Amino acid sequence: MRKDGFYVQLHLHTAETSRCGVSPAADMARACKAAGYDLIAVTDHFFNANIGSDPSWPWREQVDYLFRGYYAAKAEGDRIGLEVIRGWETFTDGPELLTYGLDESFLLANPDIARVPYAEYIRRVTDAGGLIVHAHPYRRAWYIPDFTPDPDSVAAYEVYNHQNKSPEYNRRALEEARAHGLLMLAGSDAHRVEDVAGGAMRFDRPVHSMREIFQALRAGDGEIVERLE
Repeated sequence: MRKDGFYVQLHLHTAETSRCGVSPAADMARACKAAGYDLIAVTDHFFNANIGSDPSWPWREQVDYLFRGYYAAKAEGDRIGLEVIRGWETFTDGPELLTYGLDESFLLANPDIARVPYAEYIRRVTDAGGLIVHAHPYRRAWYIPDFTPDPDSVAAYEVYNHQNKSPEYNRRALEEARAHGLLMLAGSDAHRVEDVAGGAMRFDRPVHSMREIFQALRAGDGEIVERLE
């Protein structure tokens, strides 16, 4: 249930960019505002995942396509009083990584970023100041090969993903994050407006970027709310 605090949604997709997205970005923003969020991150699928762009397009056009959902959500967020930040969800050698804090300039300078190996991707992103969260670490699905999550390569795990089909995936992610002292986050992984209320984060004070969210979590501020009511 919603109580006093600052509410954040860190994982959602839009119809503008993600092929699996159902609801348009403006609708997602309005639904998040109605659910009680103060800030959301649009994390549409990356070039090596379920994005709707064509890899034969010029790189600049592909980069613009990645952020179509973000810019549409931000425009609506600015209108209704909802903060919107950007990210993306990449598929790299199996693990899916939520990446935050970078923009077009990073992608334009790294046109091969969707093809580099897992360790190289993490190095380039972190060297550029980006922040990475391992998405739904133990999820099993037809599109995910059998892999072992690597807690030594990231600072944070998504330990509650509202779209996980089995609670076992969240339980195992939580156990591993605790064992390795990782930051623990939640996300709705929503692809349609009906799902945005799940997987929320609550903070005592406003946070305006992923860096501030990491700082708050390290300071002991931040809790997972499985569903806003």
